[in-house]
Amino acid sequence: QNMVDATEKRIYELIEPWNGITWSALRVKPLTGETSLNHSMNMDPMEAAELLLEIFEIFNLNFEDLSFQSYFSKHRKDEKPLTINMIIESAKAGRWLYD
Repeated sequence: QNMVDATEKRIYELIEPWNGITWSALRVKPLTGETSLNHSMNMDPMEAAELLLEIFEIFNLNFEDLSFQSYFSKHRKDEKPLTINMIIESAKAGRWLYD
C-alpha cells in the first residue's frame, strides 16, 4: 500500500511542473487521475515525450511499449487520452499496460 502511494505521489510530482505551461495561469486545474497529458493539459508532443521518457526511466518502463502516435498525432481529434491513472497503473505494474 505504501509503495503504491509513493509511486502515485512521485508521478504527480513529475507531472506538476508541466501543469499549466500551455494554459493561462487563471485556468490551471488541479491534476487528477483522469487528467490527460494530451487532452486536458494540451501538452506539446515534444514536451510530453520528454516528461514520459523521464517517468519511464525512473520506473524502468520500456518507452518502446508506448504507442506514442496513438496519443500525440497530427490529427488531435483521433488521439486517445493519455491519463495520469494510465501512467500510475503502468508504473505499478512495471510495464506500459495500454496501447
